[in-house]
Amino acid sequence: MAGLFALVAALYTVGAESSWHSSGVAAIGFAAGAELSWQSFGPAVGFAFFPPAGVTVSALLLTKRTRWPVIVAAIVAAELVVSTGHGVGIWAAAGLAGANAVEPLVGASLVRRWCRGAPDLRRRTDLARFVAGACVLGPLVGGLLGAAVGVLYAGIWWPGGVARWWAGDGLGALVVGAPALLWPRQRQLLNERRVEAASVVVLTAALSVAAFSLTSPPALLLLPLLAWAAFRLEVIGAALASAVLAFVANLMTAAGHGAFAVVPLPGPARLAVTQGFIAVIMLIALLIGQEAAGRISAIRQRQAEQRERTRLQSLAKLGESLAAALTPKEIGRVTAAQVRNYAGAQALTLGVISDDGGALQWVQLAGYPEAIATRFGAGLPLTESSAASDAARTGTPVLIRTAAEYQQRYPQTARWMTEAGAASIGVWPLTVAERQIGVLGLMWTQPQALDATQRSYALAVASMVTQALLRARAYADEHARATVLQAAVLPAHPAEIAGLEFAVSYHPADVAHGLGGDWWDAMSLPKNRTLLAVGDVVGHGLSAVEDMAQLRAAGRALAVQGLAPAQLLAELNIFTGHASHGKFATMTVAILDPGAGALRYGSAGHPPALLRRCGSGQVIRLDGGRGPVLGPLRDAAYDHDQVPIAPGDILVMYTDGLIDRRGRDLETAIAEAQQHIAGWQADTSLREACQSLTSALAPPPRDDDVCVLAVKFR
Repeated sequence: MAGLFALVAALYTVGAESSWHSSGVAAIGFAAGAELSWQSFGPAVGFAFFPPAGVTVSALLLTKRTRWPVIVAAIVAAELVVSTGHGVGIWAAAGLAGANAVEPLVGASLVRRWCRGAPDLRRRTDLARFVAGACVLGPLVGGLLGAAVGVLYAGIWWPGGVARWWAGDGLGALVVGAPALLWPRQRQLLNERRVEAASVVVLTAALSVAAFSLTSPPALLLLPLLAWAAFRLEVIGAALASAVLAFVANLMTAAGHGAFAVVPLPGPARLAVTQGFIAVIMLIALLIGQEAAGRISAIRQRQAEQRERTRLQSLAKLGESLAAALTPKEIGRVTAAQVRNYAGAQALTLGVISDDGGALQWVQLAGYPEAIATRFGAGLPLTESSAASDAARTGTPVLIRTAAEYQQRYPQTARWMTEAGAASIGVWPLTVAERQIGVLGLMWTQPQALDATQRSYALAVASMVTQALLRARAYADEHARATVLQAAVLPAHPAEIAGLEFAVSYHPADVAHGLGGDWWDAMSLPKNRTLLAVGDVVGHGLSAVEDMAQLRAAGRALAVQGLAPAQLLAELNIFTGHASHGKFATMTVAILDPGAGALRYGSAGHPPALLRRCGSGQVIRLDGGRGPVLGPLRDAAYDHDQVPIAPGDILVMYTDGLIDRRGRDLETAIAEAQQHIAGWQADTSLREACQSLTSALAPPPRDDDVCVLAVKFR
């Protein structure tokens, strides 16, 4: 019966679309409860337990005030029908109907005012207000009116009539009203645990019958069961179990069974004791349910916070890995490694739409059987019926929660999913400015709810992967341009220049792509002179290569005009400040004049060149002609120096990557370079000597580019 009344209230709450519908449900519930009371207790004992009180007050609390008049009219009609059907006179029945109409109006009005709407019995304050208004004050008003009718038409003792009405209706409001009010808020919990909910109802009924078949205190058997119902099904579980207990306890006591039936009191008094026991034990069960719900909610909150922290950590780690991934293949690899692990997916696909827009080309196809990888590895035409092609065409995520759903939507490709053991699939489009560039797909072998948490995580991953793919595409374009530019302006070998032998050792820090901002130059000038230069620009990638190319070309143009090193550096300083991306560069430049047998040189913040004397093997530093770096200071002054050159002498010019190593003093590093160059043997080729210098002072892995230009004067 408890389930019936809760269901009546739930049907009314969620299904009533009109006042007539809701009033009909309330009238049926009221009539059924009233008939049950007549059959169970009858006028000889008095209505010690009146379930319709819970039906009426919960019906009013769950509906708008505008529907109350129709509901009250339905209750009055039901009371008249039931009471006159059991021999009550029309005027007495009308009086009872009036009392039963006023009672829920008073109780519901007070509760709605105190709770500012329908009460949420999962909260202690609302439960207390519901008990005070609907179970105490409302039934008290009804008892005062109803007992007065009993005095007029049946000659009952008015105080006793008030007490019985008050107790019976108050307990009915609590027993039936509580589950009815909780049903709309917690019915989902019961739907998720139907077997357990049914077990609670059946076990409570069975144990209640057993407890009231004995003379021992029934609480010993019933309290553990009510506590279990509260912990497993929260407040509504406690309310349903208590409602079942109330019906069974009243029926068993009225029939003369149980511990309360042997108490030496009149029948109505024994039932009153039973009602007190039921009220106390039900309130205890509801409080246990509230406590259990609170603790469960706190645990779920902590779990949700932990899941969110884990999700954010996973996304942060993925973002860090994607930032270091420079190609689509690398992006696919790191995405598969991290996302499959966090999402618990067995397989991941990452595809981009081909340039002609006709197919998906797989960047990553991880976790699928070899047969599927072979079948679809070359790509997937967008005209083929599948979840991936649909997501790519429409730009809308495709979520498949069961294998049967996939079979129904994509029968042509369903066998491949069956072979993969797929139970759930999610495919998210990769979108840029409302244009699809690819898809991200996940596959699970266990069914997934694909709830809001899973969807938001996948959307975040799809967004991050999209940005990474755009960066990779831009990087690939930039790298291609930078490679062509660097190859054009920085040849692998110097051109032949009479009277000079050259060797170059160039090692960029970016070994994989071979791009760097260091450069060297050797060019014949008018009047039999030669330009020699080594430089280093700040930055990396295309911008650094562009800066290097511009400075190298500008230096050549100025040198052809016949400018001395000091003048050349001064002009390059102005040029760097205006034309370069990095606004910063270092450089050593030298002009060889064989006729004068001299080398004029100057430096702009660059390490000193080294000159090895042929006769003595001594290595000297060319410390003269020092000036600031190029770019920051517009009016910087530069100077140059001059050193005599003899046949067999070797000039070594280099960038700071050769000597600047973590934990090593620059002076010490330059001294080591001098010592190494001094030990070069006459029979060693200049190229081999240059390479050995680089290997000795700057072995891989390197943090900076290394460029060494060695020039032997014949």
